[in-house]
Amino acid sequence: MIIDIKLSDDSVVPAFCSRKEINSICTEGMEVFVKRTTNKNRIIKYKIEYINKNGHLIFTSPRYEERLFKEAFDNKKISELWCFKECRHIDPDDHLPHIHYELSDEKGKKCYVYITTLYGLQAGCAVFPIDINFFEIEMFEEMRKLRAAGHETIAFMIVPQSNCHEAKFIWTQAPVAAAKIFEEAKNGLQFICYGCNVDKTRVSVSEKIEITY
Repeated sequence: MIIDIKLSDDSVVPAFCSRKEINSICTEGMEVFVKRTTNKNRIIKYKIEYINKNGHLIFTSPRYEERLFKEAFDNKKISELWCFKECRHIDPDDHLPHIHYELSDEKGKKCYVYITTLYGLQAGCAVFPIDINFFEIEMFEEMRKLRAAGHETIAFMIVPQSNCHEAKFIWTQAPVAAAKIFEEAKNGLQFICYGCNVDKTRVSVSEKIEITY
């Protein structure tokens, strides 16, 4: 998604935002923080990194999802995963293109993790799902096969801001997506949600966010 922004010198330039969900958050007059690309071949020179919504920063770059999870795992911030000692990034030879990490414990037990970011907001809650795409459908199928082989599967959801304390599963925004997620949850896919500490210099996974249905 491309959004016109005004820089400090009052010039108006287009800026790239990598998540379409930001369209419902970023409104006219809102402060944004951007990063200028060093790639001379890029037509769009700026990318939105943060949005300041009512005094709270929202981190808008999903390409850091995997790094945030791995850092939180290594620092033992995710209590549900304390039993796992190893965290291996999925590589092409695994033939699991839509899954991010394989966790394992000392006895060889394995858990597979898909990471996503929640940007949907309603009444101070992070809400999901707001849509579903082909890649997520493929991910559900991969996860189903892994469970059939006896492994655990987790969808790890990151809320990239610090002022949300609840994640809410809703049916109204995208009923088809909600039905699919509900089906996968009944079949054993676990959902875990964590918030973030966000400032202008650093983002890190912080505390668990309860999921309500």
